[in-house]
Amino acid sequence: MKIFTHWVVRKVISDNQEIDNVIVRARYGTLEAVVSIVINLLLFVVKLTLGLMVNSVSLIADAVHTLSDSGTSIIILIGFRIAKKPGDREHPFGHGRAEPIAALIVAIILIVAGIELLKSSAVRIMHPQIEAAQISWFLAVILAVTIVIKELMARFARELGRMIQSKTLEADFWHHRSDAFSTLLVLAAMACAHLNFMYVDGVAGAGVALIVMYSGYAVARSAISPLLGERPSRELLSQIENTARGPKGVLGVHDVIVHRYGQANLISLHIEVDDSRPAIELHDLSEQVEELIENKLGGSAVVHIDPLNKNHERYQEISTVVEQAVRQDSRIVGFHEMRIIGRDPRTKAVFDITIDEKVSRRETRMIIQQLTDNITRELPDLRLAIKAEPRYAYTV
Repeated sequence: MKIFTHWVVRKVISDNQEIDNVIVRARYGTLEAVVSIVINLLLFVVKLTLGLMVNSVSLIADAVHTLSDSGTSIIILIGFRIAKKPGDREHPFGHGRAEPIAALIVAIILIVAGIELLKSSAVRIMHPQIEAAQISWFLAVILAVTIVIKELMARFARELGRMIQSKTLEADFWHHRSDAFSTLLVLAAMACAHLNFMYVDGVAGAGVALIVMYSGYAVARSAISPLLGERPSRELLSQIENTARGPKGVLGVHDVIVHRYGQANLISLHIEVDDSRPAIELHDLSEQVEELIENKLGGSAVVHIDPLNKNHERYQEISTVVEQAVRQDSRIVGFHEMRIIGRDPRTKAVFDITIDEKVSRRETRMIIQQLTDNITRELPDLRLAIKAEPRYAYTV
């Protein structure tokens, strides 16, 4: 299916390699949605007709599930169309988050539909119909074909989602696959009904409903995360750091913050530089780093300059003591941005520490106090200003 999907994309979507382009992404979404809508409508008609013919609540429930796939695909189609709109006065960062919003709407529809189907199935379990759900070889073959078709559609959606890294399309993959599983349950229920286990039809209908609700939950979970604000991937952080370290004169990179609006990245970071360089040169350096990051990753970048005075007479002494103290606590990942202010006897060291993300805020305060005590024990004349790196800022 992977080869077929890539072949279709090359034939249908121009500039298909530009996956960060919102217009190109919308074409991927439109392709998946149109294919899904057409095929699901055909499958709905087939399943509903067969369900009414054999009086099977599980098959009728499965038909409704298939129809809901068409409805959700329409929502996904609308979501991608909104997401490709450029920024305007009310939405200066663009409309990229329309993608996960569409997925969240899909999730709500699935959960509501699942609840209604569960109610119908419960009635059938308590009041099974003697004439229900008789199976034939013809019906079994038709249902088996629909299972294969839905699984192929699921893989088609998943591959498209992976190609453009879209959680919305990958969510539709789970929707299609749950439909395939639910039809498999229906087929098994009909086989049991053929052996006079009539209540199994209602049980299978309940199974379909649970699958629908779980797929809705899975879709909601993946959609809510980017809306709340996800942490950047380690790969993206490494790209940012490597790009920022490119220009000569950048001594370190830390406090990387990433806001994502669809495909638009808003990035801020701190770079460490030598304080002996003129301010105008450091300003040019920051703009150079901003331009490199924007060209490589898109969006907008803001670079903050942190001058380091490594030429201070006590820098090496203090740095060695701080490094040893930091190494004694495994909860401290590292330290950065150390500046030495003033001269003896009023020397002050200012720096940030990176804390393991599993550490609580209360424990963080205790770590800072303990670190302060350990350093002061070695350098009693030194004043300290230690701050923990914010949890939304990252250092690779």
